[in-house]
Amino acid sequence: MMRKLITILLTAALIGSMTLAASAAQIDTTDTGAPVDAAIVAADYAEVGGTLEPEESLPTAYNSAEHGYTTPVRQQQFNTCWSYSSTATLESLFLKNGLQSFHLSTMHMNYWGTARDSGKGWQRTYMDSGYPYIALGYLTSFGCIDNDLFDESKAVEDFHAASGLYPYQAADSVIYLDGDDRDTIKTAVYQYGGVIGNFHYNGSYLKRGAYYCDEPGLATAQLNGHAIEIVGWDDNYDVGNFVSGHRPSSPGAWVCKNSWGTSWGDNGYFRISYEDLYLFDSRFGPSYSISSSSPINANTKIQQNEIFGATYEFDYVQQARPNQSKMTYANVFDFSDGYHNIDKVVFESTSEGSKYTVNYIPVDNNGAPVVTPDQWTLLAQGTIEHQGYTSAKVYGFDAPKTKGAIGVTIEKNGNTDIEIGVDEWLTVGGRYLFTPESEYGQSYLIGYSASAMDVMTFYQTKFSDTVGGTFVIKAICTNDEKEGDVDRDNKLSVMDVTLTQRYFAYLSKLDVKQLRFADFDNNGTVDIVDTTQIQRKLVQPT
Repeated sequence: MMRKLITILLTAALIGSMTLAASAAQIDTTDTGAPVDAAIVAADYAEVGGTLEPEESLPTAYNSAEHGYTTPVRQQQFNTCWSYSSTATLESLFLKNGLQSFHLSTMHMNYWGTARDSGKGWQRTYMDSGYPYIALGYLTSFGCIDNDLFDESKAVEDFHAASGLYPYQAADSVIYLDGDDRDTIKTAVYQYGGVIGNFHYNGSYLKRGAYYCDEPGLATAQLNGHAIEIVGWDDNYDVGNFVSGHRPSSPGAWVCKNSWGTSWGDNGYFRISYEDLYLFDSRFGPSYSISSSSPINANTKIQQNEIFGATYEFDYVQQARPNQSKMTYANVFDFSDGYHNIDKVVFESTSEGSKYTVNYIPVDNNGAPVVTPDQWTLLAQGTIEHQGYTSAKVYGFDAPKTKGAIGVTIEKNGNTDIEIGVDEWLTVGGRYLFTPESEYGQSYLIGYSASAMDVMTFYQTKFSDTVGGTFVIKAICTNDEKEGDVDRDNKLSVMDVTLTQRYFAYLSKLDVKQLRFADFDNNGTVDIVDTTQIQRKLVQPT
């Protein structure tokens, strides 16, 4: 994740009262001055990403596009390559899994990744460059919507005025990949359809649809970052295809889907050499694949205390106590709204190889999680198989319809660390780049002290930091209501079918909640298909 670079002045001010490294996230970066609508800001990131073992022998050449696992090439607006590449990768996963094929809205994500009216969130405008973590936060916290519902013609004012836009699916498992391991990238493409990769773009190194940059030693401020979807490879791609005088030593290239329209490159695609010096550079953040998603419908809600995803790993306990073998991180949620049937728990961590357990934890009279494990209910357990977002399936647990906590205990396995993602604040050049919406009563440490410690208290005590962060722990929950129950009487009946028919025939109106339940197939529109499916559900409830 983002490396914490502390200014000399801040360190001098805090070092006398602290035993841990300061939590100021100082990113050293400048405007890249991209000559095209392509820039993704390069910064100083820590190395991140694990390896994947192929389940079968990989071919010497493969292309997801040739198997129907890619959507048509698009022309990006503004500096939003990070948005186009991430949605393209999720689209490939949908196609790979046989789900509905459509373009996902990139502009909704772009506007979402700007500062809130409260001043919190990503401190950028919709015309500025972006970061991979904006897309990760959006796709795991909100989800994705059909581009037809919010296309490139929409303005930022439309985003602020929009209501009733519900996501189709939300990403729940994301794998950070080791870009230095070629088989890992190939395996991810082969299994999930695509990989998000970033590289330094300079048109001098492009020859038609072939790109290879061999200019060594570029500083962060010199990088002109661009994000693309890697959809395949060719081990035998000839070196003669590249620019004369700038050719790799060996054949082989990645097949990439770009977002500069079909008139660019090879109908919008291009090949980038395996030997390119800046593809998968950690300064652009992690390369990753989205490996699974969950449908989000009228009966589903993501219970969460943050919406921006992880901007850093909460590793401060490990710094203070290197010998601590496990730690429980907990988020308190209010399940009284009826969304209390827990289906999955999603959390972000780079502690690959560590053991984890997920528990439901009741809270005390002060709203803090109880610390005695005999009062906890085990929901799931396993091993963190990859760095990134882990999705833990829960079977048959209904949380009480009141406040309660979801705790994720991470235990060392060998030399692994015990860390969890946190949406901690970030600064650049003396100004905030990201500001969380963190509050007291949301996230707690269990096992650090005798009682559950509010993480905001931890930040305040250890760092004199009142901004802090929130743990990235989410619960995907359903409610007790019935799909298709348009009139909200807690049962399916002919009236629900009638209301849906009257709506799409323009004979009556439905409010936002009713529309959500009438959209049975969850595609953003209410039509005859929804009526038919509700009718089938009515006569065949099982």
